[in-house]
Amino acid sequence: MSQSPDPAQLQHCAPQERDAARVASVLAKGFADDPIMNWMLGSPKAQHRMFHLLARHVYLPRGGGALWHEQDQDKAASLWLPPEQSKDLTLWPMMQLVASVVGHGGIGAALRTLKLDQYLEHKHPKVPHTYLFAVAVDPRFQGQGLGKRVLAPMLRHCDDRGLLAYLENSKLRNLPFYRGLGFEVVEEITIGKDDLPMWRMERAPR
Repeated sequence: MSQSPDPAQLQHCAPQERDAARVASVLAKGFADDPIMNWMLGSPKAQHRMFHLLARHVYLPRGGGALWHEQDQDKAASLWLPPEQSKDLTLWPMMQLVASVVGHGGIGAALRTLKLDQYLEHKHPKVPHTYLFAVAVDPRFQGQGLGKRVLAPMLRHCDDRGLLAYLENSKLRNLPFYRGLGFEVVEEITIGKDDLPMWRMERAPR
């Protein structure tokens, strides 16, 4: 059975479930200008709530993550799942998420979120893979190499275990970053009535 990266490898940036709000704060800031996220949820508050619930109830207890903290500031974060773990929420967190999405974006936001999640789940690779759900650097600290640092534990984990890494990228400007880490585009898809682009990317183990 594949396991998540050893927390010791993460040094001072291994978050626990109690750190879910901190991880969510960094991710929400990094995704504030994300076109797919804004189309899907609309409200920054809904985005933060989604990241918080998923970090607390799915990705940190079942998978892994990294929280880069230095100089008394949380600067970068990531969340991922190993292949044997489900990303589905249990009933109560799911009810909380739906209530938050509807409360901030209306029923349309909830329907868009559900439809997109189902569509992207269908697109996942059929072979075992580690799923990179989200990675972000607080905009104040971008350009310092923190994105690579916060993903290094996951990439080591994949390489050590011979696992494919997979993600969905929704920002054109991020393509060179992911390619620099070994990811390649396997498909470009479009989302919503405005045909917002999204790139499915995979990285073979090294």
